[in-house]
Amino acid sequence: MNIENLRAFLEVTATGSFQKASESLHITQSSVSARIKALEDRLNRELFTRKRDGVALTNGGKAFYPYALSVVKTWQQAQQEVSLPPDIDNIVSLGIPVHYWNKLYSDWLNWMNENAPGTATRIQSDYSIFLLHELREGLLDLALVFYPELTPGLHFEPLFSEQLIMVSNEARHVNDGQTQGYIYIDWGHQFQEQHNREYPNVPHHRITLALESQALVQIIERGGSAYLASSTAEPFIKDGKLFRVEGAKEFAITIHLAVLDNKKQDPAIIAAIEGLKATRFIQDHTLKSLS
Repeated sequence: MNIENLRAFLEVTATGSFQKASESLHITQSSVSARIKALEDRLNRELFTRKRDGVALTNGGKAFYPYALSVVKTWQQAQQEVSLPPDIDNIVSLGIPVHYWNKLYSDWLNWMNENAPGTATRIQSDYSIFLLHELREGLLDLALVFYPELTPGLHFEPLFSEQLIMVSNEARHVNDGQTQGYIYIDWGHQFQEQHNREYPNVPHHRITLALESQALVQIIERGGSAYLASSTAEPFIKDGKLFRVEGAKEFAITIHLAVLDNKKQDPAIIAAIEGLKATRFIQDHTLKSLS
C-alpha cells in the first residue's frame, strides 16, 4: 500500500479538509483527492463523508485510522533506523506522558549523550493510553505510563510517585459541590477514581483540560482552581501566585515504567532505564516516595 496515500488520509483526518491537507502536504487538492480515491478503491469502502464545512470519517474510516497511523509510524521508524550513521549501534524509542515531558526529556537526553554515545534516541510525548498502544505495536521500546495494564509481552515497574494538590489563584477553603472556575485535569484512571470517591457530588465538570500546562495558564491569567502536580505548583505557591486550597484532599499518582519483555535484557534499553532513573526529577521523587 502506498505510504503517501496513507499520509494523505491521516492529514485529511487531522484537518477535516482536503484543501487544508493539500496545503500541509504541499500538493494540489486534486492530488489529495486522487490519493484518497486510490485508498477507497483498494479497500472497497468510502473513508470520508463530505459535509458543508469539510469532511468526517465514516465508520470504515474510523476503523482504518489506527492501522494507517501504525503503518506510517512504522515506516518512519524504519527509515530512521536504516539511515543511522555507522558509529551508531542501535536506537532506543522512549515515550513520555505529556504532563512530564518538560520535567524529564532534557536530563535524559543529556545522560544518554554522555553515557551511551553509540545509541540514537527517539522520544515521543503523548497521553498514557496512546503510549501503551504504541508500545504494544512495537513502535516504542519503553514508556512511562499512569496505569499498568496486564498485557502479554509487557513488563511494568513503579518508577516514581508524586502528590497532586488542589491550588487556586486566591486563598480559599474547599467546597463539597461544584466550584466556579474549577478545572478538571485528566491525570488518568488513578486520579479519576480518587477524585470521584472524594467528591461524589461533582460527577461532571464544566471545564476539563487534557494538559496541566493549559490549566496552569488559565488559573493564573483568569482565575480558578485545579489539581496540579506538587512539583509544578510549589514554585508558584512560594511566589504567591497560587494558594493551596485549605481542606482539599491530596492525591497520589504513581508513574510506571513499561518495557517490552523481549527488550528487557537489551544493553541499550538497560542503559536507557538507568538514564531515566538518574534524572534529577525522578531521583527527587523516587527518594521521597518509593524508598
